[in-house]
Amino acid sequence: MIPAMIVPVLTRYDLLDRMIKSINYPIKDLVIVDNGAKQQDWSPTWNQWVSKVWHLKFPSNLGVPGSWNLGIKSLPFADYWLVTNFDVEWGGDSLKMFQELSRKDKLILSNGSPAWCAFSLGWEVVEKVGLFDESFVPAYFEDNDYQRRCENQNVEVLSSFIPLAHDNSSTLKAGFQKENNLSFEANSQYNEYKIKTKDFTEGRWSIKRRRQLSWD
Repeated sequence: MIPAMIVPVLTRYDLLDRMIKSINYPIKDLVIVDNGAKQQDWSPTWNQWVSKVWHLKFPSNLGVPGSWNLGIKSLPFADYWLVTNFDVEWGGDSLKMFQELSRKDKLILSNGSPAWCAFSLGWEVVEKVGLFDESFVPAYFEDNDYQRRCENQNVEVLSSFIPLAHDNSSTLKAGFQKENNLSFEANSQYNEYKIKTKDFTEGRWSIKRRRQLSWD
């Protein structure tokens, strides 16, 4: 059984329902981080493979790293967390393969496009490397930063052969391209700054960046 699955969502709940319906392997806890609750009447679809669903609704967008961090902190006793995009589809033995490969001291990336559309993160990695940097608002480069920090701590990052279907950039296509044009460049510059200054910390949440780079 996979101990925990974390999935943030901002829009396109139909694709999230599709993802949930495609789950074909036991999941103990599914945490849905609903960033803005744009569809008030939506509730998660039922799947017999999922033991418990936690639908967490928020009045504004926590962003990708904030949502991932919240999911991790919500289930602190999991050996690892399987983090996934809402617009993927599970098929074959993909979930089973994640369960078999995942370890408390490893970061396992999928073979989807991009690889970070689904990954598993062990609790010892979080203890050693820290959480995701929430100054990447609201998305992009938080994964690049985390992989660099893992490599700095000699944490194994495994690029697996786990297959996964992914509708890339579904959130942007739903109407956030203009906002992303600003935030993507700002996050790229912040990432380059961290590389240049050899900053391997988890950073901090900044209200100034949160307001300037908002997708709300």
